[in-house]
Amino acid sequence: MQPRDSKEAGDEAGDPFQNEARIRILDIQERRPVGHEVQCISEPSLFILRARVSDASGFSVGETVDIPSDNVGPLSEVRLKDLSGSSQQELVASLSASISSEPERHLSFFNSAGPMSLKFHAFQLLPGIGNAKAIQMVQKRGGSGWNSFEDVDDDCGIESVRLLAERYVKEMEDTAQTPRLLDLLVRIEK
Repeated sequence: MQPRDSKEAGDEAGDPFQNEARIRILDIQERRPVGHEVQCISEPSLFILRARVSDASGFSVGETVDIPSDNVGPLSEVRLKDLSGSSQQELVASLSASISSEPERHLSFFNSAGPMSLKFHAFQLLPGIGNAKAIQMVQKRGGSGWNSFEDVDDDCGIESVRLLAERYVKEMEDTAQTPRLLDLLVRIEK
């Protein structure tokens, strides 16, 4: 029993997800020979993870679960392409809910985005935003910025939370995407 205890203490020190407060369930799957597994995203850092659960009856898709939890086993990272189809379909909605639950961190992108080159603005990192729309967004933002995602949406005629969630998914899909808003806004070292 002592080797297991000492291993657990070592795991805790090296746990890359120790700063995560909760998980948001994307899918619940039955695993053979017994048990269940949840595919989820962590909050606040938005890692795609999976974990075994001792009792799946208390979980539902979209729900958040505070961690650590007696019902949730160790967390391990999963690639986007290895998620179930149900998890992939739920991902943008779950990321949107996560973004909305902690708006200050994510809203900072809209308030601080600037030109990246003479012909490209950071707003153009978002899906469907071209040069003309980026210029319009800069003009609408003005000097004071926005106080909420609703302000961004009303001023610019976009769905800011959904666009940011779609950009995060694109970065999860292709790790070569640069700049990585996930790293700049969400996974910053404190």
